[in-house]
Amino acid sequence: MGKVNSLSYPDHLVMELFAPGMSTLHRAGLGGLACTLRAIEQRYEVGLLKNERLPAPFHAGSPPWVIDEQSISLLFGKPEKAAEYLSRLFHFAFQIRSDGLICLPAQFGSEPSAAILADLQAGLALTFLQHGKVRQLAKDHTLVSYDPEGEGIPGVVVEYRKCASFKHQEGWKSFVNGKGCLVPGPIKVDGPISPGTVVRHVAFTGQTSVEEPPSRMLPLWFALIGCLPLPVNRGVAALIVPEVDNLLEFLYDRPAMTPSTCAECQIAGAADAALQAQVRLRGRQRMAGSAIPGCYAMTFTPTAWSSQQKSRVATIHIAPGEDRLLDRFERALACLPTRVVARTVQETTGRGTAKRITERRESLRFESIVRPIIAENLALGRPWYAGFVKLTTKVNPANDKPYRDQLPFERKGLHDMISDATMWDTAGERLVVEAVHAALRGRYAQIADENKTNPAAKKNRWSGEYDRWRLAFAGAKTADQFRKALCDLFSRARGNPVLQQHWQEVLPMLRGANWQHARDLALVALCSYQGRGDSESDQLPESK
Repeated sequence: MGKVNSLSYPDHLVMELFAPGMSTLHRAGLGGLACTLRAIEQRYEVGLLKNERLPAPFHAGSPPWVIDEQSISLLFGKPEKAAEYLSRLFHFAFQIRSDGLICLPAQFGSEPSAAILADLQAGLALTFLQHGKVRQLAKDHTLVSYDPEGEGIPGVVVEYRKCASFKHQEGWKSFVNGKGCLVPGPIKVDGPISPGTVVRHVAFTGQTSVEEPPSRMLPLWFALIGCLPLPVNRGVAALIVPEVDNLLEFLYDRPAMTPSTCAECQIAGAADAALQAQVRLRGRQRMAGSAIPGCYAMTFTPTAWSSQQKSRVATIHIAPGEDRLLDRFERALACLPTRVVARTVQETTGRGTAKRITERRESLRFESIVRPIIAENLALGRPWYAGFVKLTTKVNPANDKPYRDQLPFERKGLHDMISDATMWDTAGERLVVEAVHAALRGRYAQIADENKTNPAAKKNRWSGEYDRWRLAFAGAKTADQFRKALCDLFSRARGNPVLQQHWQEVLPMLRGANWQHARDLALVALCSYQGRGDSESDQLPESK
């Protein structure tokens, strides 16, 4: 009987971008690994990284890895050096600063401020690192602040919990055996490595768990770097998974995707986050002459069947960047930004005669409720105003208050946005809005004339008029009901020059399947009406 050869272990690991089994998340993770290796090279070249911290020694100026457009090869030198190689690679990739903030060097051109890292850490804690067993966070919150734009606005405070450790820091241990060599067999995948990947039932772990070989498992660990998680609010997050088809280009794309200011960390939804990232990429891509990559935008939020964790509940594919789409979104982003509101807070200290009341100023951030709808519509190829009716009838799940209560704060931004001719595909869309504006101007003027000596009654009637047409338009369930409501408004107002001159372009918008778009446009017009500002009758009516 011949002698059985002992198992041989590899002295390298090759990972191909489009190998069988490589999903979008795998490819994004491989891109994150490429960015990490390049970050090591850059720091070594300028003397910021010592030899003893390198995964393996450089030979004749060449690193112990090879990156090309479609693959990465990690060169351990000797099979038993795999453990040391991977441990140093993971130690560099997944860091925690002295202030308790997670820092992933490969995501940045230069290290950002603490406030930006705090927002990015909140995104990680709602996606990859949401389970308490995969990260060790302090119980108390630490505060950092940044100064927003605007005179007289105090610093905005950002909270975070100091992190002592997280799972990815020790991830290299699952790849090696007791001899320090790379394991040949498959490795189990769990949620912190691949968000959304879960065992169906603990009784069927063996049948429903996911396993990957090292060549596909290592990219999944680095998906934390290749992807961009951002918080929408305390309970909802967006995860942006870029489509990587060229690793050498992604070396420059990934740092450009990361927010460079605190304002860029503020997102209103998954599609909004993805389009903001594409807008940031556009400046770099124009200089490089390459295309803007597409991505998947995933939403993580608690569900009724699993309120303790954030599940992936929706995914939208954002096509590779198109100038016309991004121009429109950039216009919406400029007109409907995150609002920073300052307020005075009273604090009481001491008791009795020692009681003291002090005041301090603080700032709060409020995200747009209109921009996420615009972003999702643009991403899905729908008119940007589609579904606007929801904002006049639905309740905001973030605060359990009607969206319509927040719409008055968006009025000026909406008005500025629709004034841009590039936001419209057809003349009919713009003319519907202008016709409704003209009719509203006539109605408010009539009310003002009838209540010249009673300002309180005038204001109440303006508010009632606003709610009357909001309910009429939003409550229309058929084309006939909407046309009746719109014609009722037109008939009650004084002469309407827009209808008189352009009725041929307005009528097609009220027929057939177009009526729902016309209803959304009428509501956009109602919520964006500001008046001419040249008389008392043009003052802004308040909704009830």
